[in-house]
Amino acid sequence: MNKKIVTIWGGNGQSNLLDALYQYGGDNFEISSIVSMSDDGRTTGELMRKFQDELGLHLPPPGDLRRCLFMMSWSPKRDEFQQYLETVIERDFQIADISVWEYFTMVGAGSDFLQQVWRIWGDQILDFKLPLHSSIKWHKVWNILMANLYYNLDQNYNAMLKIMHILLEVDANIIPVTTKKAYIKAILGNGEVIESQDRISNVASYTSGIADLELMEDSKNAGGHEDVFRAVRKAEYIVISPGDLFTSTISNFVIWGVKQLIKKADAKIIYIGNNTNKWWETQGLTCLDFINKIERFLGRRIDIYICNNKKLELSEQQRERFQNSVSVKWGDFLYLSDGEKLELKRRKIQYIESDLLDRESFYKHDKKSLARELKKALI
Repeated sequence: MNKKIVTIWGGNGQSNLLDALYQYGGDNFEISSIVSMSDDGRTTGELMRKFQDELGLHLPPPGDLRRCLFMMSWSPKRDEFQQYLETVIERDFQIADISVWEYFTMVGAGSDFLQQVWRIWGDQILDFKLPLHSSIKWHKVWNILMANLYYNLDQNYNAMLKIMHILLEVDANIIPVTTKKAYIKAILGNGEVIESQDRISNVASYTSGIADLELMEDSKNAGGHEDVFRAVRKAEYIVISPGDLFTSTISNFVIWGVKQLIKKADAKIIYIGNNTNKWWETQGLTCLDFINKIERFLGRRIDIYICNNKKLELSEQQRERFQNSVSVKWGDFLYLSDGEKLELKRRKIQYIESDLLDRESFYKHDKKSLARELKKALI
């Protein structure tokens, strides 16, 4: 019988984990993936603001969902989906002037691909247009496509996601943690407040470490998506994926009902630790600090901690490239100390150490190694 797994997080860490399970996990898992919905930066944030300003509607951010959907696609045209849907549009047209069909022809989609899209969707959806009076330039096709479907399907996010699951032939259940506004703010140890996911993760300079994370005032009513409750209640394992600690992970646990649900769940909690910390957001935190933060916001202890123990010798040029990575930002590698291992044993938290480092980025998890160690934990 397939093991029922719920993954939870956001950003590249979760999509990397799903790709690891897709490539090396086998077909023994029934996967539901809960995705953070606090993203408000770059072109995603711009698209969300246009929806609010011009249409008076909240657009749940499509970016992290998009990556997770693609990673779990079993379609034989998976590579074509990546080629066409991940394309950044460089032509300067008004969004309102371009139909769904024209998105694909604009990026050079082949006739076989277009015929498959037509067979699945038919004429009506392909003629949909999104009435936004701004340029489509620099947006990704997939983000605009998901926003277009959401708007034209009577702002029914579930209907849009169902279509995307069918088009991409996704067997897993990719679930937004909420479809309500989920804007976050970080409260620093000195009382300073930093608002919005993008500023917390990418923009702000910190005068103190993050002491707390909360929903902003206009997001206080954000409750968990109904499918989150269904998935967690039947899960045997809940896997917390690697990624930005506060903006990608803990942002899920401040959504109403999610923490309470996981706290009562029968599932074992597996936490895949980050390979590095990140300047400002997690500057100076140790492996145990990450675990303590997770457990505090989760309201229960984790059962299994998976972490890297490989110490790479990087050249000066490699180290500079590594520390300039957007997910590291002058941070450094994390390793479990002997004292931390004793503390985990005292708290009856099993830890699994292995060489998990991707040799291209140096900070990401190697997918084959990650899948191998995760399968060991799923006993």
